[in-house]
Amino acid sequence: MNKIAYTRLGLMAALAGTVAAAGCSSSSGKPDGAASASPVSSPQTSVSASPAQAAGPVNKMPIVTDGSVTLTVAIADNPFAAASLTQNLPVWQEIEKATGVKIKWDVAPSSQYQTALQTRLAARSNLPDIMFTSFDMYKYGKDGLLLPLDDLIKKYGQNAAEVFKQKPLLPALMKTPEGVTYTLSGTRDEEVASGPYGWLIRKDWLDKLNLKEPVTVDDWYNVLKAFKEKDPNGNGKADEIPMSNYQGVAQLYYWGNAWGLHLRTSDGFYPDAKGKIQYEWLDPRAKEMVVFLNKLVKEGLLDMEFAVNNKDQLTSKIIRNLSGAALAWQESNTLWNNKLKEAGETNPQWVMAMPPAGPNGYKGHIESTWTSNGNAVINKDSKYAEIAFRWLDYVIYSMENSKRATLGVEGKSYTMKDGKPVFTDFVLKNPNGLGPVEAIRSIGGWQLNSLVMKKEWVSMLKLTDDTLAERANRVEPYIVPVVEFAMPTEDEFAKLNRKLTDITTYKDEMIAKFILGQESIDKWDSFTKRIQDIGIADVLSIRQAQYDRLMASKAGK
Repeated sequence: MNKIAYTRLGLMAALAGTVAAAGCSSSSGKPDGAASASPVSSPQTSVSASPAQAAGPVNKMPIVTDGSVTLTVAIADNPFAAASLTQNLPVWQEIEKATGVKIKWDVAPSSQYQTALQTRLAARSNLPDIMFTSFDMYKYGKDGLLLPLDDLIKKYGQNAAEVFKQKPLLPALMKTPEGVTYTLSGTRDEEVASGPYGWLIRKDWLDKLNLKEPVTVDDWYNVLKAFKEKDPNGNGKADEIPMSNYQGVAQLYYWGNAWGLHLRTSDGFYPDAKGKIQYEWLDPRAKEMVVFLNKLVKEGLLDMEFAVNNKDQLTSKIIRNLSGAALAWQESNTLWNNKLKEAGETNPQWVMAMPPAGPNGYKGHIESTWTSNGNAVINKDSKYAEIAFRWLDYVIYSMENSKRATLGVEGKSYTMKDGKPVFTDFVLKNPNGLGPVEAIRSIGGWQLNSLVMKKEWVSMLKLTDDTLAERANRVEPYIVPVVEFAMPTEDEFAKLNRKLTDITTYKDEMIAKFILGQESIDKWDSFTKRIQDIGIADVLSIRQAQYDRLMASKAGK
């Protein structure tokens, strides 16, 4: 959930990494230097109903009936690295059967993909037919690289239209300030209720030490202190790391939820009761949170390596029976419990705790994820632009493919029983020890930039036992909306790209130093003044304008 690096629909990330994704293809869909793969005649496509025949857009499957079309699709490769999308994975084999369209994947590791694609967009060359991204594509649409999609949505967006009825904010989020649609986005707002992100803890450690589950931040301090001092792993050594995290200092910003702040998913920008956008890092409560986290570090209750841990390092500490708490997606519990059992633990019980209540009496919360999920765009020069749109309408928006992308392939990962899907042992008792999400990703599912997430399917994937389901139900009342913003204008984008980048970089560096004790908390006032000097007032003015435009669009004004 590390979204603040580029700030939702307002700031293009400048991510590190080397360029040149392997197998780059031209916009015609063939590798550079290859002989033309164009069919002698036009591809045979399925016929959609004319406006006189249908009341709305129609997108009949299969799109291509003679197998003559291959689209080149650029996307960050499978998060499950052992199964690259280039391996013609089972989920995508089924998609090819449904659409009749073959896919040539143009992938790079997620850590390199955005930089690689941005470099190619800047060069205006070697662009594939379709590009999936998680950064703002407005500039490239204005530059004439992307296909405007509004007419195609009206003609062929049959599946998109159904989703837009259920998610009326989504089409507004996809439009430029000029009212043009260049991007197609999935939806992710139902994910948190289906499988929450939050505070995970070793319940078996609590039971061993005769402790209750923590409710407030003070309870958390006391529990973590007991984890450090009372040897819950039972090896006779003082080697416990009470709480570990990964993804840098930003992961710790979730603790602001206990103070009623929205510092992580919403990046500190949130409307007050009157609809005025505030920057919550300037709120005194943010300082209280940082003081609390510094206390955890000073007393050895929070992993000192939080700023450099990656997911594998966190998992290693958990499997070695060192860590007793973490911030993560709830489905991590299943993976960690399984790995601990493999390592010899008899009954490990990672569970989700309730979000902590704050010292000011606030009950705590968990922010939802955004309505809009990633961007898919079409190269304006693609010779298969219409087919590319119809393929995206099916892949992103159809409920048939939402089910497939979440649950996998019938007969492999699930079977139908009494009209309902039931997971097989490939998911529930994976022979390679994979958790449910990893198992689905190993066959090509759960690629987050190409999915409309539906609670009924995500719940199946993430709530695979009674404990997970019960805990998710307990957490659901604590979920609050994330803030969303309309796409920025070109001028707004330029200012955000300059000022907000500087503010975010400075803020993250200083918060890490405050937490680690490398800077005295006495410098907090100078910290907030520096944010003001960089230009937070200008950023807030832009964010307010974006928010107001989106609310006006939502209201149909």
